[in-house]
Formats: sequence, structure tokens, C-alpha cells
Amino acid sequence: MKFHLISLGCTKNTADSEFIANRFASAGWSWAEKPEMADLILINTCGFIKDAKEESLTTIMNNLSIKDNHPDIRVCVFGCLVKRYRAEIQSEIPEIDYLFEFLSEDQLKMLISLNSNNRLTPDYSQSWRFFTPSHIGILKIAEGCSNRCSYCAIPGIRGPFYSRPQAEILRDAQKLAASGAKEMSIVAQDITRYGTDIEGRCTLPALVRELSAVTGLEWLRLHYMHPRGLTPRLIDELYSIPKVLPYFDIPLQHVSKRILEAMNRHTSPEHLIRLIDHIRRNYPEGTIRTTFIVGFPGEQKRDFDKLIDFIEEHPLDRVGAFAYSEEEGTAAEKLKPRVRPSTRQARLDQLMTLQQLIVGEQNQKLLNRVVNVIVDEVQPERVLARTAGDAYEVDNVTTIAGKHKVKPGDIIRVRIVNADSYDFTAEMVA
Repeated sequence: MKFHLISLGCTKNTADSEFIANRFASAGWSWAEKPEMADLILINTCGFIKDAKEESLTTIMNNLSIKDNHPDIRVCVFGCLVKRYRAEIQSEIPEIDYLFEFLSEDQLKMLISLNSNNRLTPDYSQSWRFFTPSHIGILKIAEGCSNRCSYCAIPGIRGPFYSRPQAEILRDAQKLAASGAKEMSIVAQDITRYGTDIEGRCTLPALVRELSAVTGLEWLRLHYMHPRGLTPRLIDELYSIPKVLPYFDIPLQHVSKRILEAMNRHTSPEHLIRLIDHIRRNYPEGTIRTTFIVGFPGEQKRDFDKLIDFIEEHPLDRVGAFAYSEEEGTAAEKLKPRVRPSTRQARLDQLMTLQQLIVGEQNQKLLNRVVNVIVDEVQPERVLARTAGDAYEVDNVTTIAGKHKVKPGDIIRVRIVNADSYDFTAEMVA
């Protein structure tokens, strides 16, 4: 029998989807390239913000329509959207064959057993890749979140933060490395909390040191460091470890003191500036990535102006920004006054226009520099790669023109010959 899995949302969902797809493949299921070719379609949904919920619902309905011409196909829907709206989905979309919140071991076994020809002894010796290239691994080290930011529904969806056992994480890392992973993205809702639920303190540096020793891994990229638990000392502990890239993924969300307090971020503008200054002073080659939310309830023009001034005074290398989205069940849902949608969008446009100019200036610093890049794709007339400061499918792409004897996962030396706001052009260095 064949299965097709559609993974929506964040990289943490991608990690879950890779695990589930591997379980099916290990039991003898075959991958269907298109959903209409499958016996079972699985949809791992996202329910984080409005746009993500709409995408999940559209994907569900589109795949259910396949059953009109292929009535034997079964559709399984699970994930964050179901966790938030299970009763509504069950009532309004009864055509779904299997509806689960998050796949438990028993539910996963039940679905796998639909294939009467499945292997009695699953083959776990291989690591298949369905959602990431073989040279990239996504390693989830924790689940849930306990930060309780007032705008965020994740704690209600995924529950409180808990760290995965280190032995289990290392086993997954070794398996990914054995399957070809050269770059490992270490992810969680907040990796700076790792170990706090077990030992009462952050043990992330010890874990990362163990990961750095895994044979085959060359680059370790740390994602989602909540500033609440981040200190200059922790930064130095982590970024002194071999193989850890100088890539600082710190979601700031805002810089106005009153808005940070309303967001329940447990940080201050002074602390954020201290972190940025420390990185710039001690890691001059570093790349700082962050996200901001504009139009949060109560955000006045003076709060937004502080954000704009901050970005001008402390240029950041990679920025994602979002207009605030009201989410059911969050503390911010009850906050007043609301910022008009048109104002939210106008502020978002202003911020991203400014950031585009800043990124263009920041990227110029690499012009004529010789840097290491990791190869992502080899095409007939060009190679697509990324610098250490660019995460896969998130940040800038480096294009190297011509035919070259390289393969995905190779780390090569190039000279940057052109830099704009979104991409680099480079040439090979002998």
C-alpha cells in the first residue's frame, strides 16, 4: 500500500512528519508522489495563526475532494489544528476518515496496520527523507512551551515544555548523520529551556557538545532562543562549541517596554540591546535573525516608532515580521484597544520596507569576501548554496554560475561577487 503525507507549518512539524513517514516506510509502505496515487493521505496541520489555519483547512478540503474520483482513498488529519478545533472539525467535516490530535503510538500502529502486507518486523536500519534533503537534518530536542506569551496559542496546543531525553536525541542525530546529514538544525519552541524541567537549569551546552561530536555532522544551527533565558554567558558557552554556526535566532517580537510587558515576554529593551551588543562585539561574523509582531493590542504610534528606531540603531541581518493575529484562548485576545487591521498592515509594510534596505546594507559586508557555503542543489548551469548565516528555505540563497563537480552537502569556498537584499552571487575559489 502507498501513503502520502502533507506537512504544514513550522520546522518542528516537519521533524514530526519525517518521523511518522519513516515509521510507515519502515513497516513496508511505499511513498506516493501525489496524494491521488495513495491509499492513505495524512495531513499534519498547523493551527498557530489565522493564515496557517486557513491553509490547513484548504488543504484538508482539497484532499477530501480527491475521494470523489478515488473513493477507496482514506484521509487522516492530525496536528495542531485538530488539537484546537477537534469538535468543530468532526462536526463540520465528517468526510475525514481518521481524526487525531497528535498521533499516539497506538494510533500510529493502527494506521500502519491498514496495510495487510506490512512487515512483521519493521526495518529501522534506514532513515528515509521525505521533507528535507539528505544533507540537512532537523532535530527536535523538546516539545511544548511554558513561556506563556500572551499572544501565543502553542502552550494550549502542545502543552508545557518538556525536554526529550538526551540519549534519544543523540540516537536521532546519529541516524540523521548516517543518512547523509551535514547540517543539523536544532529546534524547539525555546531551546534555552532545555534541561530546566529535569535538572532545574539549562543543560543545552552539554547536549550541543555531544551533538558536535557526532561523526559526519559539520554545521550545527541553533533555532529559537527566547531572550528570556538567554544571557551573554549562555551565548558564549554555546557558540564556543565546535561546529556551532554563528547564527543567532532570537525572536525579539518588540522593543517597547509596555508592549513587551503586555506580551508577557519577561524581558526588557535593555536586555535585548545587551544581547545584541554582546553578539556584535564578540561575534563580528555572526548573523542575527529575529521576528517582530506589529499591531499588538495597545500598540500606539510611539511604540511602533521605538521599534523602527531600534532597527535603525541596531541593524539586524534577517527579520521576519507579522501583523498581530487574534487567537482564541490567548490572554491577548481580551486586550484592548485593538489596532485597526489597516494600521497593522501599514506598519508591517513600513517595517519590512525599512528592513529590506537594512538587509541590503548588511549583505554588502560580504561583498568580495571569501566564505564557506553549503551546497543545496546542483543544476546544469549553476549551483545553489547557502552561507553560514542563511538557514535552509528561510534566508538568502547563494548562486554560483557554471558547471561544477560538487554535490549537495559539500562545504566549499566561494567569493561573493554580488549581494542584494535577498540573495548572493558567488564564484568558486580554487
